[in-house]
Order: sequence, then C-alpha cells, then structure tokens
Amino acid sequence: MTEILKTHYAIIGAGPAGISAAEAIREIDSSNDLIIVNGEKHPPYCRPLIVDVLRDERKFDEILIRERTWFDERKINLLNGDPASKLDTSKNQIELQSGRLIEFEKLLIATGSRPAFPPIDGINDIPVYTLFRQDDVDKLKPLCAKGKKVLLAGIGLIGLQAMTSLVEMDVEVIAVELMPKVLPLILDSTAAKIAQARLQEHGIDVRVGTGLKSLRSVDGKSCPYAATLGNGEEIEFDFLIMSTGMRPDVSLLDGSGIDIGVGIQVNSKMETSISGIYAAGDVVEYDDWIENEPIVHGHWVNATKQGKVAGLNMAGSESLEYMPVNLNSLNIFGLPIITMGASRIDNPEDSTVYTLESNTRNAYSRLVLKDGILIAATFVNDVERAGVFQYLLREKIELREIAQSLFKTERDGLNFLYEHHNDVIKGDVDWPASMYAIKMFKKDHSHTRWGKEDKGGDAK
Repeated sequence: MTEILKTHYAIIGAGPAGISAAEAIREIDSSNDLIIVNGEKHPPYCRPLIVDVLRDERKFDEILIRERTWFDERKINLLNGDPASKLDTSKNQIELQSGRLIEFEKLLIATGSRPAFPPIDGINDIPVYTLFRQDDVDKLKPLCAKGKKVLLAGIGLIGLQAMTSLVEMDVEVIAVELMPKVLPLILDSTAAKIAQARLQEHGIDVRVGTGLKSLRSVDGKSCPYAATLGNGEEIEFDFLIMSTGMRPDVSLLDGSGIDIGVGIQVNSKMETSISGIYAAGDVVEYDDWIENEPIVHGHWVNATKQGKVAGLNMAGSESLEYMPVNLNSLNIFGLPIITMGASRIDNPEDSTVYTLESNTRNAYSRLVLKDGILIAATFVNDVERAGVFQYLLREKIELREIAQSLFKTERDGLNFLYEHHNDVIKGDVDWPASMYAIKMFKKDHSHTRWGKEDKGGDAK
C-alpha cells in the first residue's frame, strides 16, 4: 500500500533556498506541517565549502547548514535520500523515488541546478568528474595524490574553487576556458587579466580561448588519458574535472504546466505561473532590470534571499518582494574580488565607465553608470566599499553628478554616503565590510580618503 504524507507546506530541495524558506515559514507559522524533500543522502550542507572537505581542512559535519536538532525543534520533517521523481500539480502531489506520495497545499521548488557539459567527442569513453556535491568529493579524494595531473575544463566560479584547492593538494592543474578570459560571466577583461595572472603565479597552467575538442584513453603513456584542444594542442592527464557551467534542474517539471524558460519563471513574490506553487534559488529565472532580459544567476546569497521571500509569502506575508541584484564574492589565493550587476560587459552601450587602478597594490575598481544609475561594479583587492555600492545599485540611486567624487572617495562623495548611511544600514547590505567606510567617515570628519594606500591610483 502506498504511503501518503499530508502536509500544508512542502519544499523540494534542501539547499540555501529551501532551508531559508523553511526558516521564514516558521517565523510566521509554527504549527502547520512542513516537509523538506532532500534528494541527497547527506543532510543539508553548504556546497561552496565542499572544497574544504576535499583538502581535509574541514570535516563534513562542519559544513552542515543546520544541525538535525534545528529541524526537530521547528517540527520540520526532513526526508533525506529520497528524491522527488514526479510532480502532479493537478493533484497537488509529489511522488518520491521510493514510491511514497506527498500531498501539499503550498509548494516551493528549490531543486537548484546541475552540471552542463558541451558536446565533446569521447566524453563518454573516459571517467568524468565534477565538484558539485559531497558525493563528488568522495570520488575525487582518492585521485588527488601529489604530482597527479588534472585537466579542468571551464574557469568559472566552480572551476576556480576546484583548481585553487587542487593546487594546495600538490596536484598539477591545467585549466582550459573556451571564452577569451577567465571567469567570463562576471569579470571584464581587465579584471580577468588580474585574476588569470594570480592563478598563474600559483602554478596553474591557464589556457583561454580554447576548449576541449576530443578525449581518449592512451595506453602505455605516463598518463592514462589525453585531450585534443580546439587549437589542436594535445594534453595528457590523470583525471578530468568538468566545470563548464550549470543548468537549472527542471527535470521534475515535465508536464507540470509550470511556465519554464531557461529556468522556472517567477514573479517578484517568487510565485510560479500556478497559484500556491513557488520557486527559488538556482532553478529560477527572473527579469533583470539591468540587461532587460530573463536571467538565471546561481549564487548562495541570492538563493537565500529568494527562499526567504518565497517562504514568507507562502506563510501569508504577501508584502515582501524579491529585488534581484547579481552579486559575486570570491578570493583567488588571497586576492579578494567582488562584482555586481552587468560586470562582465567590457564596452556597455550608452554608459559611462569609471576605473581606478593601482599597480603597486594590484588593485582595480570599476563603476558603470547608465542614465546616471549604477548598473555594474567591480572591486579587485579593494573591497571595503562594495556593500555601499551594492545598496546604491539595488536602490537605483541617482549618481549622475556625484559619481566620480563618490568613486574616488573625495569630500563630496563622502558627504553623499554620510547622508545615506542610515539608508545603507537599513538596506540589508550583504558585506559587513561596507560598514567600515561609514564608521570611518563618522569617526573622522577631516574627509581624508578611506584607503590612503590608494593614492597611486588614477580615475579615468
């Protein structure tokens, strides 16, 4: 006999979106039943930190999003290791792989994303690894011996995490990127050159502007596998990691009637085209006001915010809306980088670009304004102000007359920020470092520069 679980709230996915949604629901509704379907056998964990588990800097228990007691205390039924296999929106019913059924009144789909591979000759003929889940760590760990050679395809955020960790494990890394620059989805060409130089300084063999054409086994060679690149170059390697991109995991939604583009289409309340069914995290697409087109932007901070908005709206707080801002924060061997908005575009149309470079500090900052509104910002090795600019971008604050003074932290710019500092504090800024600027200004009214070490830079 089929087991049927009845619940008021169901959440498919136990990543940041799913967990923050559950937390938000319980802020308002502590009594109605809530089930989280976690397709992985492992309890919910922080995926960006699995690289620390790979190199034995953390134990798996140290990267859990929440302890088991957290779910028990909030009367949340967490189902691990039994993924959803079918969604019937006409019956408000989820079928699990085990055959169990869940009947719900309100649903959040937070299934995240999955690795996407380009077509490559021979890719099915050799072992291919990813670094996306804890199971991937378990498979890769035995291969990461000192002196082994890995070929890593794709130098995006996941590829960056993988290669920096592997180098620290004394694995030789050859990284290839089809696009003409590293981190092509978030960095402009100048920032990308700084990032690439940092990678090469730490022993990573970086090839940009070429991808994998074919893969094969090579018996009797020093390495068991070989690749031919698009430029004709031959590379031998011990194992292959693919990090060529992610795709929203909408496999559950065939025949569901939910509107899907690249990802699940949602409104500002994170509700799908079917009333009572919400979606959040890497599985959704939303309208980007900067580029005027639907986008998918997988990021931990965005997923957490979307989950909170979805959860509160599911529980009846219908006033909260999600305001998308594409954010990225990374560290390349001690070189901090923060980007926001359409930061990858080198020559944005009808825009004004401000840049500030300091060769002595290896620092670079860039602002892009369109019609007086900030639409992109990049900070390399100079990130203290990033949170403030995120607020200015998200709130679409008019900067037309103050932009250069603000960027160079001159007196008028500092006065502008001081006038807005309460708004910044209320603005849910993601980087606490931004408060450093405000506190420093309030303490020191001499209007000196925040970062005296920046004196060598020139604004352009």
